[in-house]
Amino acid sequence: MNAAVEAFRSGRTFLTPGGTETYLMFQQGYPLREMCAFDVLDDDAAWQQLVQGYFRPILGAARASGHTLLLDTLVWRAHPDFVAAAGRAGDLARVNELAVRRVRELAESELGRDATRDGSVLVTADLGPRGDGYKVADASVTPELARDYHRAQIAVLARAGVDLLCAYTMTSVAESIGIVLASRDAGLPIVVSPTVETDGTLPDGSSLGTFVARVDEATGGAPLTYMVNCAHPAHVAPTLARARAAGEPWLARFGGLRANSSRKSHAELDESTELDRGNPRELGSEVAALQRDYGLRIVGGCCGTDAEHVAEIARAVAAAPRAACAG
Repeated sequence: MNAAVEAFRSGRTFLTPGGTETYLMFQQGYPLREMCAFDVLDDDAAWQQLVQGYFRPILGAARASGHTLLLDTLVWRAHPDFVAAAGRAGDLARVNELAVRRVRELAESELGRDATRDGSVLVTADLGPRGDGYKVADASVTPELARDYHRAQIAVLARAGVDLLCAYTMTSVAESIGIVLASRDAGLPIVVSPTVETDGTLPDGSSLGTFVARVDEATGGAPLTYMVNCAHPAHVAPTLARARAAGEPWLARFGGLRANSSRKSHAELDESTELDRGNPRELGSEVAALQRDYGLRIVGGCCGTDAEHVAEIARAVAAAPRAACAG
């Protein structure tokens, strides 16, 4: 059995890192091209700085809280279009292979060689959409086109030995279906995570429940669970509360949140020249409240968050009893 599937069946809580791209840009001062975090993998000095100031304390927070860490491999934009946009056309296989190797070595050096075998850490490919993760998706995309496009990256990640795929900042039902089908082709488990606006809907105005139901219907319920990322807890809580009050069945498939530190909209954040870190302790409490009320399995940070936010989330969640598990 795949390590990720086994871990999910065990009922564990999973912790993610924070907003690596925003950390690199605003706090480490690393110049990302096209928001492509994978560039740091080839820069030994910058990689070690990222490990020291960001990944190492996050690994420590996961260990202290007893949560399994879904350790990103920085491949959110390591798919054909953005690899080319970063001036590295033809480098897709090497970038993704290097990502998995670097992250696995990091986990084993920090937590021991058994860390990636005993469920302490799952080496996780943080996949992203073909286009902008914060805007309405191209209506011409079909599930088969998306399946063909994402298959190249996913096949490399499978060969490299990644444990789990997480498709983040998804804005399209069709593209999400395609990614799930490509993950099934490669024999890898997947979690699907759309992004939502401040009113809890996807960028095209569709509801989170509609998204989950349509992807599940088209894929036979293949995703391990669904979640939301790049949204503040306040943007998600009303949607979950309404679904629970109405007894909507999709809520049983919802299992996680990677939270933004800021309450601002995506449009406001795109225009920001300064990082809005919010209040790390407050964010931890808000994520823990959702985890307690809705049985979330996956918790962590997204844009604007760093190791301090992740540690506060891990601490608050570990201290809070959880409702019946979703997903």
